[in-house]
Amino acid sequence: MRVSVEKLPQSSVRLDIVADPDEFNQALDRAFRRVNQQVRIPGFRPGKAPRFILEQRLGREVLVEEAQREIMDTLYRRALDQENLIPVSDPEVDIYQDEPVGFRVEVQVYPEVDLGDYRAIRLDPREVEVTDADVDEALADVQRANAVWVEPAEKRTPNDGDQVIIDLEVTRDGEPFQEPLRGADFVLGESSLFPEIEEAIKSLHPGETAEFDITFEENDEKVSPEIRGTTLHYRLTLNEVKERELPELDDDLAKSVGDYETLDELRAAIREDLLRSRALAARAEFYEQAVEALAKQATLEIPEAMVTSQLDREVEQLRTRLTQQGSSLEEYLRFEGQTLEEFKESRREDAVRRLRNTLVLEAFAEAEGIDIGAEDLTAEIERLSNQSQNPEQMRQIYSSPYFTDLLMSELKDRKVMERLVELVTEGRGAVIGEAAEVLARAEAGVAAEPEQAAAESEDDETADTEDTQDTQETQDAEDASAEAAPEDGAAVTVGAAEEPSAAPAEEEADEAESQESTG
Repeated sequence: MRVSVEKLPQSSVRLDIVADPDEFNQALDRAFRRVNQQVRIPGFRPGKAPRFILEQRLGREVLVEEAQREIMDTLYRRALDQENLIPVSDPEVDIYQDEPVGFRVEVQVYPEVDLGDYRAIRLDPREVEVTDADVDEALADVQRANAVWVEPAEKRTPNDGDQVIIDLEVTRDGEPFQEPLRGADFVLGESSLFPEIEEAIKSLHPGETAEFDITFEENDEKVSPEIRGTTLHYRLTLNEVKERELPELDDDLAKSVGDYETLDELRAAIREDLLRSRALAARAEFYEQAVEALAKQATLEIPEAMVTSQLDREVEQLRTRLTQQGSSLEEYLRFEGQTLEEFKESRREDAVRRLRNTLVLEAFAEAEGIDIGAEDLTAEIERLSNQSQNPEQMRQIYSSPYFTDLLMSELKDRKVMERLVELVTEGRGAVIGEAAEVLARAEAGVAAEPEQAAAESEDDETADTEDTQDTQETQDAEDASAEAAPEDGAAVTVGAAEEPSAAPAEEEADEAESQESTG
């Protein structure tokens, strides 16, 4: 076999492949035997007709085409192996020579990545601070969360922070536009009601009614496409007004909200929790910054076929999540006012970024010699199992194919990020100072309830053994597509059209819990 390779733009190649004459003649012999068994030649039993008779009756080109069909796929795959190419698209084939067969193949291949001088990248670690004012604000949230709603001492109009009970009817051109709301409660200043509705509520005393119109602009992306460019008429009745009665900020409150004896203990716990959450956020931001810096330094061309496949995967992930929530992709697209192609195009830039980051991290892992061996997996399984109350049972669960694949992926992701952070910070870490200590303490206890996480994931494995994505890709995909359509028309005509959040699919929730428990 003779092979030549020509590199084309967009990570494509053109392979020129010519079969060895002897190998092609052997393929012709096999083609003759197959065809001879399949056709009936008068005067001969099946498979017994001489070759020259068969060629006279059918034409030699029939045998040549049969031999080409047999050998071309073998030659193509052999050429890919020989040139260390991984195809990511269907090949386009052009036969230019019959005997021995010669053909050209154009195909998009897994891109080459040049990381550049990545070892010169330097980033400053993140510092995290929690002030007394931050703790006071969090304590105020605790107070509000434990408040009770009471009627004001005097009848009055409502203010921000009050709970209101209302009836609301919406019409368009005199016809009902949606089911009316009866006895619906909202907290002013904290609800998703349109500002015009909240202002109308604030002008009323309990028992009073107001009527007004709201006209929505054609290009108002804050509202549903259903009501853009329309005028709706609202009839609003304020039934009740209630205000918060806050509990005292004292030891009794601390005891009521958790395992605390004093308010000082609650303050300390809040401070630790704020430090932990901010450190986690800062570390995640640093990881993203480090990966983006690595990707910016790199040179590569992402083939269109990979982008198309990535977008198709994200669409199917979104479709699955919406179906699990009782909605559908079609409903979501109607809510967004997009066609499927428009939706994909809106996600293209992010899809390219995710692919670029994934490819660059894979190249970084290879350049740094990062790999996960059987001993690494065994050590991780032992670590996780020994943190449970039933190590042997957990060892069996973590040793299942589902978990070993998941753990291998997570271990490699972790090693790659640890090495990247070590490199760009010269060993200082992504987060420094007190926050780093808090984060270390939190992660030391992160494997609490590992049995529950594993058991839930094992249930998922039984119900659905679909593959899980890399940690980074999963997080990005969730950020890009964790959305759902509104449950009813109220969200369309009463409040701003926030992109409704969708709870992650059970598999992803369990996967996230598993990732957390593995540190």
